[in-house]
Amino acid sequence: MSEDEKDGKQKKPFFVLRCLAYIIDGFLVLFLSALLSAPFVNSDQMLELAEESRSIVQKYSQNEMTEQEYLVEASNLEYKMARSMELISIFIILVSVVYYVVLPIFLNGQTLGKKIFGMKIISTYGDLNANQLIFRTFLADFLLLNIISVLFLMFASRNIYLNCIELFTLAQYTITFASIIMVIVNKEGLAIHDGLVHTKVVKVK
Repeated sequence: MSEDEKDGKQKKPFFVLRCLAYIIDGFLVLFLSALLSAPFVNSDQMLELAEESRSIVQKYSQNEMTEQEYLVEASNLEYKMARSMELISIFIILVSVVYYVVLPIFLNGQTLGKKIFGMKIISTYGDLNANQLIFRTFLADFLLLNIISVLFLMFASRNIYLNCIELFTLAQYTITFASIIMVIVNKEGLAIHDGLVHTKVVKVK
């Protein structure tokens, strides 16, 4: 760690650049996950579910079903889609660990998105380590939500899955929104996950 890092003198990146890096990283994770899982995904089933979704929306918009019927059909379809994308979700978890944990260890705290925009993750004490990156990824990059989703798909009933995932998704987005506000107003740009695991994102000189 450099003397500047020890003294905490690094400047925080522009918020817009940090957002762009986050978007690029998220896109790359989804793209790689879809690419790796493509040979194992039933494309015909995915097309059938997409057509079923279009049909439900059309029927509801044309008043061919009540709001209650629409909500029931939509929740059934949501569960079917989740089941059909279970393998993709597993790949997303694996790729996320490699991309957000393993890669920054070898790239000195950088993902590809952060490298493009000249920023990196550092530890506010000692050297950045895998434990910090893992727990950071749990909250910052939806890893925990994806793990919970897969586990509930595997071991819980349909109703338990739908109710619990709705709750966990709301919690995740609440944390994400709160983190965005914190990054904007905090002078060091610390998000919730940064405060919890003692990391921060800084400009690369």
